[in-house]
Order: sequence, then structure tokens, then C-alpha cells
Amino acid sequence: MKFVGVTACPTGIAHTYMAAEALEEAAKELGYEIKVETQGSMGIENELTIEEIASADAIILAVDMSISGADRFSGKPVLKLGVSEAIKNPSAIIAQAVRLVEKGEDIPEDNLSGEETQNEEKNEEKRKGLFGWLKQK
Repeated sequence: MKFVGVTACPTGIAHTYMAAEALEEAAKELGYEIKVETQGSMGIENELTIEEIASADAIILAVDMSISGADRFSGKPVLKLGVSEAIKNPSAIIAQAVRLVEKGEDIPEDNLSGEETQNEEKNEEKRKGLFGWLKQK
């Protein structure tokens, strides 16, 4: 299976490149091909060609901002997530992309591992406990 991807963060320095490297290493370890374009402070590097995009089974977008040329990926399965998720869980992301291709599974954009949703729920409970008195009359 072959993937292409784009990584980009607002500052476009370390995290953009860390995410790209993490995805490349995870794909290699799992036996898949991937080429990752970075869009950062240095501009677009390792730019994806039309042929590479056409031959990819799916697109992985690890981005925290709008990217240049997003329309290139129309008609392809796209897995979109944040840069930090790509750094923390690259193998899980590759596995999600494989499932996306094999089973056509819908993957919630902001919930690849399920951890974020659980953390958000816990944080909301804490906020209610700490600041609940503000809403009382």
C-alpha cells in the first residue's frame, strides 16, 4: 500500500519536520510506502508530484493550518489530523490509513486514538467542578 502526505504547522519549523519523519519511519517499519511533503517556514519541500498523488491509495494530512494545493487530493481517501498526533502516534495513524483504504472506514478527524475525546471529557468535568459556582445564581 502506498500513501502520500503533507505536514504543516503554523510556525513551520520543528513539528512539521518531526511529523514527516515519524510518519516515514512508521510506514517503513510497517512495510508501506509513503512520501511526505512539508509546508513550513522554508516553503514547500519534497513536493508531491501529480503521479505520486495519483498512485497513492490514501492521503495523510498532518496539519494544524490550511495547506497549499489541498485541491490536488480530491477524489482520494483523506485522513486528516493534527501534527502532534503524527508525532505521538505515527504507527496508529498508518494503521488508520490502511483501514481507511481496506474497509472504507470513516475516521473522525479529531479522534484517531480516542485519547483526545476522553481527555476533553475529563477536562470539561474539572472545569464544571472548579467554575460551576460562576453559573449559579
